Amino acid sequence: MSLRLGRTRNVQEAPIVKLLSCAKIPSDAISLGQGLPFFGPPSEVVSSISKVLSSRRSFEYTEDAGARSFRDAIADKLQKENLFKVDPQKNIIVTAGGNQAFVIASMMVTDIGDEIILPSPYYFNHKMAIELVGCHPIFVDTDENYQLDALKIFEKITEKTKAIVTISPNNPTGIVYSENTLKEINNYCRDNKIYHISDEVYEHFLFDNATHTSPAVFDINLKHTISIFSFSKSFGMGGYRIGYMVVPVALYNEGLKVQDTVGVCAPAIAQIAAEAAYRSSLGYTNRYLPTIAKTRKIFIERLKGLSYLEMPTSKGAFYFFLKLHTKKSSWDIAKKLIEKYGVITIPGDAFGATFPSLRLSYGNLTEFFAEEGISRLINGLDEIL
Repeated sequence: MSLRLGRTRNVQEAPIVKLLSCAKIPSDAISLGQGLPFFGPPSEVVSSISKVLSSRRSFEYTEDAGARSFRDAIADKLQKENLFKVDPQKNIIVTAGGNQAFVIASMMVTDIGDEIILPSPYYFNHKMAIELVGCHPIFVDTDENYQLDALKIFEKITEKTKAIVTISPNNPTGIVYSENTLKEINNYCRDNKIYHISDEVYEHFLFDNATHTSPAVFDINLKHTISIFSFSKSFGMGGYRIGYMVVPVALYNEGLKVQDTVGVCAPAIAQIAAEAAYRSSLGYTNRYLPTIAKTRKIFIERLKGLSYLEMPTSKGAFYFFLKLHTKKSSWDIAKKLIEKYGVITIPGDAFGATFPSLRLSYGNLTEFFAEEGISRLINGLDEIL
């Protein structure tokens, strides 16, 4: 008899890793897959690291919640950009990226067997995290344009519901949720004593005059809102693995229990780098949005109007989520696009889509590779569909 697997056995494999490991990838493949910006971190980030590499500050543990000066910088940023105030010593926990923050949030607010609401299509790592902590993700379909339907969400609430998750701008769809909808959900959470977990990793990637709203602005005393942020996208710092969460005071010590057990603290050197980013380079993403907007325009112009797909025009992040008019498997389509046409996309079923679909990422492309990647995609879909 073989040894029995534990709680991970029913959790899906990381879908992007799984797809790329089972496909034969041409050496000249163009990726419209993984969500990365084309730019790297500000020069101030690099210089801040070089200055402290030999000092104890760079290689010793910080406080579990993060270095105090860094949390002060985060609090300043939240007040200036997100328009809500926090106590840096009671509300902020620095984490090794946004995904770790979500795991901590899930563990803080649930017991085994509880439920967390996820609008669908969902970010697959959120689903995986909820299942890893022994809880149940409850999926609620968005509308035909991937916007939230608050009433559908509220209909799914049970006595086991502990949180509603929103991601805006959204991964995987790129949709930006309206202030009114986020306020309605946040107020509902307040009135029904459940948490609103707001993932705002793509907060700075906005197009066509879209605006970002942090739901914490509706929770004046910060009692039921958990906000998650990251440096991976806005500052091109994905490999640094640095992010943070803003939590109610009542959850602060609970979060530190998980933090101390899992990682003690976020890497000190990454905290130094991220603090430099906030103190010297707020608005950094804006330098690159015009370039990304040009690439986005190429996607819209080339793909809109094709008879075999629908592409709701998203105004945030750097994703489009295509609906394909076919009965073929999204996974098989994505695999064939890689192997025969040299273009990487992510199948929609990785994000819980119940219809044939593909997620396209355009943030990591120059205009040349965007044109070439879209040409390969269209050629492939013309034949496959």
